[in-house]
Amino acid sequence: MEININICSSRHSEDFDCQLSPTCKGWGCRFLTTPIEEIPVTERDKAKLFSKVYREAKRKGVLECPHYRSMFIDEVLEQININ
Repeated sequence: MEININICSSRHSEDFDCQLSPTCKGWGCRFLTTPIEEIPVTERDKAKLFSKVYREAKRKGVLECPHYRSMFIDEVLEQININ
């Protein structure tokens, strides 16, 4: 696990610790910064964006954090559909 993520994980106290800011949940971890360049319309578009975020999470070691669940990515993609 990347050192910054390891430190963050050890200091974790509340669910909002993982958010980008108090008002922005982001991808469920403040270390994930994949931008949404285009709103995904089709299931294929959503799958591509999911894969992009998941690869970033894997590369940065976020998937090893005990507080992170990849379902956070699905939740964000679902919220995009609602708005």
